[in-house]
Amino acid sequence: MNAGTRLITLGTSAGPPPRAHRAQSCNLLTVNGSHYVIDAGDGVARRLAQAGISVREIGTVFITHHHDDHTAGLGTLLSVAWDQNRTHPIHVYGPPRTEELVKAAVQYFNISAEIRMADGGRTIPLARVFFGHDVGTGVVYQDANIKVTAVENSHFAFHEGPAAGKHKSYAYRFETPDRLIVFTGDTGASVPLPSLQKAPICSSRKPLRARVGWKRWPTTGAGKP
Repeated sequence: MNAGTRLITLGTSAGPPPRAHRAQSCNLLTVNGSHYVIDAGDGVARRLAQAGISVREIGTVFITHHHDDHTAGLGTLLSVAWDQNRTHPIHVYGPPRTEELVKAAVQYFNISAEIRMADGGRTIPLARVFFGHDVGTGVVYQDANIKVTAVENSHFAFHEGPAAGKHKSYAYRFETPDRLIVFTGDTGASVPLPSLQKAPICSSRKPLRARVGWKRWPTTGAGKP
């Protein structure tokens, strides 16, 4: 098992349009040989393969928000892991409606799964492997390798009317034995994230990096970076 923390930016393309040579937002954090995916835009499964990582080894996924350029590859990632006989649960954590998103992925790929089960070699239904979890802010996950804290960022601050406050976008702070890493996902106007700053990133464990994604909104003023 490889010790220490390693980060690979699998996909850095922002926005829904596909790019010929770039995948949408997705990142791989590896700590002491355990893999964690942060966001799962289109192309995540292919980019994992290019990085030499079997999707069957992915058991924990974090979603910053539910724009499709951060989630479009989630169903494929889960289904391919199942196709490769992943039987241990895969847990997906994110803002409200993450559980709904994972259940929709199960429904979408269930026809293929039923056929493959009929073909032989697979006996465990998708719904017994894929689990979505709606999380709030604060500490949202912890295991022997990482402690993950979430705060809400300003990505959806421009929403008005009935949509105001309905959708959530998170930034995540990952504490590993030797690194502190912040993934902001996408944001709106640049504002401090005090909840993440209370325990300063610049501690005895120097930061590896902080990933910042930006959206360019229509020039109506509100929400423009």
